Amino acid sequence: MISLAEFLLNTKHEYNGHLQTEIKGLSIKKGIRLCKELEQYTNDEYSFVLEVWSDGNYTVYQKDYWKAGEHLLGHTDRIILGVGNSD
Repeated sequence: MISLAEFLLNTKHEYNGHLQTEIKGLSIKKGIRLCKELEQYTNDEYSFVLEVWSDGNYTVYQKDYWKAGEHLLGHTDRIILGVGNSD
């Protein structure tokens, strides 16, 4: 069976290079665990982090995915997943 980490990194649904997957109801604790799984899936080549908002929503980012100047808009971190936990 495919893991969530594998699914997320292999999705073709993207915009400006950022992945566009969104889900609801994934706890912050599970989000941190997902970051660890993503790091393992990439053989620790990348770091993954949560950006947590005060309403409990968060975004998972892949750090330093692009080199400086490589992304058209100047981004270096890539969005992997948006999580909605608020009503």
